[in-house]
Amino acid sequence: MHTDQGSVYASVAYNELIKDTLIVRSMSRAGKPTDNPVNEALNGWIKEELVIDFQIDKLTTREEVKDCIEEYVTFYNESRPCFAIGYDTPANYRRRYYKGEIEIKDTFSKRQLSEVPKFLQKKRKEAENQENK
Repeated sequence: MHTDQGSVYASVAYNELIKDTLIVRSMSRAGKPTDNPVNEALNGWIKEELVIDFQIDKLTTREEVKDCIEEYVTFYNESRPCFAIGYDTPANYRRRYYKGEIEIKDTFSKRQLSEVPKFLQKKRKEAENQENK
């Protein structure tokens, strides 16, 4: 689960809550606001679906909430179409990937990490080009 470095996700209580789960934690880099919009959008969609479609706000016991979240995770992985993977479901996309039906994309090996966000690098380069004209 990828999150920002907010106090909720860094708290002892949160880490105690998830320590006996299969959750693998990942956090955005400090001071990198460009990491956060994706996380916030995803969290918003999940919260909206949990409230509107799964009515988690009406549940009253910890067990009901746990069951609801388990049902949502199954729905998200097995039934919910995802735009980014051609409206396939994550579980089916993964199955197809491991069967060799989906081309392996090398999206990370050419990335160069930088302390300066890409949009700022682009702005600086454009400004430099304008000065050189």
